[in-house]
Amino acid sequence: MAEYKIEPGMFVKYSYKLTDAENGNLLFETPKDAPDQMVFGTSETVVPGLIAAIDGLKAGDKFDITLPMEAAFGPRSDQNILELDKEIFMQDGKLVEEVKVGADLPMMTAEGYRVSGKVLEIGDKVKMDFNHPFAGLTVTYKGVIDEVRPATEEEIHPTGGCGGCCGGGSCGDGGCGDGCCH
Repeated sequence: MAEYKIEPGMFVKYSYKLTDAENGNLLFETPKDAPDQMVFGTSETVVPGLIAAIDGLKAGDKFDITLPMEAAFGPRSDQNILELDKEIFMQDGKLVEEVKVGADLPMMTAEGYRVSGKVLEIGDKVKMDFNHPFAGLTVTYKGVIDEVRPATEEEIHPTGGCGGCCGGGSCGDGGCGDGCCH
């Protein structure tokens, strides 16, 4: 069997732990049975600094990279904190029970993209934070490349889901919509 290296057009499975580089707190860990996956060079939702760190690696190779917020999830932005009309969250004249302070809610942008927002306040309006949960953090990825092979046409041009990220999940099922695609 050929040993492939990561380069554009290759299908890649990778497992890792993501930690806050400042205090070592675990932020995310890929499930043992569901490594993240992507088509290298086409998956736009993978952190750019991680892409650069794994370029050229092979199955079995390990990676350990610390990325500043600019190369990872970006800085926090006040522009991503919005006040939304309460009516958006009403059903039968009442606020749906999922809408409570601290809740992460799946939402849809005007362009049809899934995003996740955290409820900050509920008053006359619902104040939500749409910053990535890891925005503003310097992070460390420590992991291993599980598989590298040529991508299939379906993997390069998917017909649904998240375009080959998040352990094969689809947006909103605990996949890309929850801020994975690390």
